[in-house]
Amino acid sequence: MNNITEIHIDYTDGEPLALDDPRGAMARSVQAMRAVIGCVAADNADRPTPCADWNVLQLAQHLIAVLDRAAAGPTDQDIPEMPILADVAIERLVDAAHTSATRLHENWTDDSTLDQMIEVPWGTFPGAAVIGVYAGETLVHTWDLAVSIGVDLNWPTQDVNVHFEMSKIGIPESPRDEFMPFDPVVRPGDDAPMIEHLVGWQGRQVEKWRVNA
Repeated sequence: MNNITEIHIDYTDGEPLALDDPRGAMARSVQAMRAVIGCVAADNADRPTPCADWNVLQLAQHLIAVLDRAAAGPTDQDIPEMPILADVAIERLVDAAHTSATRLHENWTDDSTLDQMIEVPWGTFPGAAVIGVYAGETLVHTWDLAVSIGVDLNWPTQDVNVHFEMSKIGIPESPRDEFMPFDPVVRPGDDAPMIEHLVGWQGRQVEKWRVNA
């Protein structure tokens, strides 16, 4: 892909959290997501993405909707009824991502949220599990967006490793049908970066979308 944009993120920036605190993983996923959304522009908004139903703009809108759902976790909002695409125009993506990220941080500051039972579209789970899943979803869709617009960035390695292991538990290799809406596993090769193993497990065609391909 031509015109590759390289981004380096300092994932140590921000308030320190315990290494096993899933809110830290969410914060790092949001850092990556906001950096990539900042590269969405009118000249790439219509490009296709690994998510076949969405173009670049729609995928960016979905990422903001994911943040909104994650932010709503500890509140009384009905998460399963929230939209999957945020109604945000392209020129407002960066501001919307900032607003959603700020709300997310504020709503999860209290440690008690990690034990709070929260209803999400896939069931009812403790907050720690919920925010961990949203962290993984944010990271995977950030990869989707990055490869669609030619952004190459460093990924939070430890988080990617954890999300990969959790994906293998939560998204079994088979069966994959209407109850497990993921394409077959793609194995990118032992020497591929771990982010490609993560997204490949979730059915992405890694070689087709690889930024430096």
